[in-house]
Amino acid sequence: MSNVPSLKDTLLIVAVIALAWAVFMLVNQPPKGNWVTADGVKIWPLPKEAVLVERNAAFEKRVRELYESGRLIVFTGQAISGGIDKVRAREKAKINAYKELAEYFETRLQTFAQLVEGQIQAIKDKDRVTSVAVNAYKRVTELFSEAKVSGAYVYAVWEEMVGSLVYTTVLLVFDPVGAVEAAKQTVMADQEISKAIEELGKNGVDFFKMLNEVISEAKK
Repeated sequence: MSNVPSLKDTLLIVAVIALAWAVFMLVNQPPKGNWVTADGVKIWPLPKEAVLVERNAAFEKRVRELYESGRLIVFTGQAISGGIDKVRAREKAKINAYKELAEYFETRLQTFAQLVEGQIQAIKDKDRVTSVAVNAYKRVTELFSEAKVSGAYVYAVWEEMVGSLVYTTVLLVFDPVGAVEAAKQTVMADQEISKAIEELGKNGVDFFKMLNEVISEAKK
């Protein structure tokens, strides 16, 4: 009796293998959907054909907490590539997201100056004090946008095929509480900034309170 499988048996084996492979690919492909979630809560809509390829599980609970308390601040960065070097594409998208963060603080510079001026109306040399405050603001917010202090992190990455191109998008979360606390610690090690903030305090300006007010405007 021959042990060679019949054509029918061979076709059956091929069909089973093909089915198993299809199931494997379906189960193991990156999650595809219309939302970025945090601990089960929808926080950011995705394009219909986008594929979520990364979500930072370590920060899920914190992101949900920020979202539900109305303090979630996010920025997006995008990179377009041929889909070959995905690591480079993600890094470029991340850089662009941090640029958005930097631009946000830059556009709020005048708002910060006005908040400071509102606290020092009775001071004779208020122009000088305002200048000191603005310079300190620039230095501290640069720490955020250059990722030199914690508080901003990549939470999610998704990709979308458009023709032969891959659009890679990064969702950057800015944690206002964590960022300001981290900035306070960093400032203590920078004599120039800490001296400026100390001088502002003597003139009735709570620097970090003003900074918090500027950051809170991101949700308005």
